[in-house]
Amino acid sequence: MKPWRCCGIRLQKPFAVIAAVGLLFGCSRQTDNKTNKQLLEVPKNGFPVSVAESGDKKVDALVRQLVSERPAPFPGGYSGPELDAIWVFYDTPEVEAARKSLKEMGPTIFPALVKHLVDDRYCYSFVNEAWDNFNVRDAVVDILDDGYYMHSGYKYRKTPSAAGGSYLSFDDYLRARGAEVWAEWAKSKTRLEIQMDFIDWSIKKENERGYTDDAQRKSVLENYERARQRVKEKYSKPAG
Repeated sequence: MKPWRCCGIRLQKPFAVIAAVGLLFGCSRQTDNKTNKQLLEVPKNGFPVSVAESGDKKVDALVRQLVSERPAPFPGGYSGPELDAIWVFYDTPEVEAARKSLKEMGPTIFPALVKHLVDDRYCYSFVNEAWDNFNVRDAVVDILDDGYYMHSGYKYRKTPSAAGGSYLSFDDYLRARGAEVWAEWAKSKTRLEIQMDFIDWSIKKENERGYTDDAQRKSVLENYERARQRVKEKYSKPAG
């Protein structure tokens, strides 16, 4: 009879298979416990803030500054009397300064900035109908879209297929274009050209979805035309 092996132990008898199975589970349990223990061993002062290198040290330093040193005071979705005393936007001076600097640097930094679209550390909060917490990735997208996350004018609409009627976001646009490919294209464009391209893409997707009737089609396309006029007006001003 050939010997069985388990965790380096030679087992000569068939009934020993039962013991081997138990030993295997024991080994697995020890590994899992060890892994869990390692994951839970957080340094007393926390882990140092690290940011993936994008090739642009200044951008990376500012993105590192987007990680809030102050935790969110409320969980997302919270609604309570305390919010009456808090302004719409909640962040730290460091986060605010970093967001401002990155926006002012303009599209030329976008190839480096999109490298940080996977950062989920807390950045700031926004109070609308309830408390919302946003991470570094959200802040990066807000810099890329310059505050124009959508132009549709609706949150959801009916479509002929009764599916895919959610508004088209800048995130959808980035995924469709490919963030890094898009960033290389955008780095030599103006903010207005970027918004025009976003609107053109959105209209194309709306047409592909189709409309329930002529009235809906007219309403949707008029929303985008108004959006064109808004961004043209904004970027024609010196501050834009």
